[in-house]
Amino acid sequence: MDNYLDQLENLRRSLEQAERERAADEYFQAYRDLLQLYRSVCKDRVDPEPLDNEKEYSELYHLAHDGIIALGGEGELSLESVADYDATKHGPMLGVSNEGGAAAAIRHGALLSPKCCMRDQFVTNPQITGVAHDAERLGAIGEVVVGPDEYATIRLSCRGRLLTTTNVGTRVNVRLYLAPPVVKIKPIAPSQAVAFAAAELTECFRPYWKTPSGRPRAMTVLVQFDKTSGAARSAGIFEKICNAMATGDFCSPKLHRLGILVKIGSKDRRMKQAKEAIDLAVKCGQNSVYLDGPSIQPAAEPVAGLLNHFDESELEILLPLAGGNGVELKTKLRIDPATTARHIWTGLSAARNMGFDLGKYGLVPLTLEEQKEVIARIQYWFKSWCAAPVCYIDYPILTENQLFSGPTLAQGIELWLKMVKTQKVRVVLIDTAKKFEGRHLLKTRPGDENGYLLLSDVQKLDVLGKKLGIKVLWAGGITLTQAYEFGKLNVFGIYVTSAAATLKPIGKKYRGDPYLAGVREPTSEAVARVALLMQAGFLVSRLKSHARELETACLALLRLLEGKEESKIGDQEREVHALAVGGWRQWTTMDAAAPRRGSLAP
Repeated sequence: MDNYLDQLENLRRSLEQAERERAADEYFQAYRDLLQLYRSVCKDRVDPEPLDNEKEYSELYHLAHDGIIALGGEGELSLESVADYDATKHGPMLGVSNEGGAAAAIRHGALLSPKCCMRDQFVTNPQITGVAHDAERLGAIGEVVVGPDEYATIRLSCRGRLLTTTNVGTRVNVRLYLAPPVVKIKPIAPSQAVAFAAAELTECFRPYWKTPSGRPRAMTVLVQFDKTSGAARSAGIFEKICNAMATGDFCSPKLHRLGILVKIGSKDRRMKQAKEAIDLAVKCGQNSVYLDGPSIQPAAEPVAGLLNHFDESELEILLPLAGGNGVELKTKLRIDPATTARHIWTGLSAARNMGFDLGKYGLVPLTLEEQKEVIARIQYWFKSWCAAPVCYIDYPILTENQLFSGPTLAQGIELWLKMVKTQKVRVVLIDTAKKFEGRHLLKTRPGDENGYLLLSDVQKLDVLGKKLGIKVLWAGGITLTQAYEFGKLNVFGIYVTSAAATLKPIGKKYRGDPYLAGVREPTSEAVARVALLMQAGFLVSRLKSHARELETACLALLRLLEGKEESKIGDQEREVHALAVGGWRQWTTMDAAAPRRGSLAP
């Protein structure tokens, strides 16, 4: 589009005039028109970034960048998202994490992949390219959120060429409901203790009994016995209090309940106190007991529910014990899922308004039941977009009555997948959060304590995801060899960071991070290599006996990479690339001939 210079000049003047006159409608319309002009000019360019000698286009590019920030988004939303990507036809999606500084490198590497090179025409369909720029800053603590500058840079670089995704946070901003009312049973004569308790319960239930609507509202009041009171005495008093409530003189027997609150203390005593609490609940005929006490976790490391008071090994004893006695252990304070969901919505809305194709969101430190409530709201708010919940497997999966970690982790992920299915989630990510601790998704060898799953676990979980209609993305320190294996499994997609990057000096964007020694930045060669191996793995699994030469060449390349035989890697990589290009052409023909299937061609 060579005749855009007059339009650019007119829009620039309109923008300046609207800003002087504080004319909001004209000001924002000028930016919308500038973005439309940028899209028209950019679509036929090989690279959207301006060259040194392109003064006018550079002005348009930077005005479009400013426009995205001023408008709070790209101004043009789409119903198409990552959920529409067809990995069965086009191979697994590859996501590469970066804050935007390496956007051109990621794009160049993606377009060097065998799938793109087999075409005679310039590839402009992200749903075929199948590579996503994942907007994340890579700090010392791990992957953290990007801001408007990074969003704008990535959209200008990737629009019409690559998919764009982002993660709005690993942990949620937890807000708690008010503490429930507590009635303390005094260490006095039982009849007096019951009388005092009834008087206090009358005041506690009054607002929820005589409500403005005239209808009682459900409420549970916790009863706490003095630590000197034995289980038998406490159970007798509790029974008399329940009988008083059953008369309906000061509450609604159908809607108003009692719970038992037990204080737990230090590490040496908390297990004994919890077991005594379960025994007390049984004697009182209660099916739940509420625990309160000091957190055993660092303030900066939030975990789910009971994990604040007990470690994993303790809960592996307590939860079956409680369940076997028909008792559910609860914490005194409850998380407000509705407010938590609204905090997540703010980050996801920014990603959607910026024109991104997917927004991922973590749910640490929620229990499975709390996650379900949050996901339900997120799905309702983003019906026409793809918001993907993340299961971070370096945090235990906790339900109301079970804990899943270590040898039971895969079972917990299965339960999590079945839960998100009930909320009609289309895409999820299974990842690790503690990468700064050297944690990674797959075990690299037997006994690898930093890895979590075997490749066979991934295969089983991926099959379950497909059966449930869920597209599962995988991430967490995935290596080149593992990228090839994931390709062979024909997973929906993977995210990589280190495998597609090289360590570089810290730039101005990361100078504020006191513990970052260097920054990993993707290079086009490294991105192309990951895409090559992943796509080759896909073709090997699809073409089967027709891809034996490709499989042999891939294994040879992986051996050279593992041995760091730099002098031989280049030639072997070119051989794999050529075979993979031929494999894509063969697969295209097979796919086009398959019944009720579409062609790979755009």
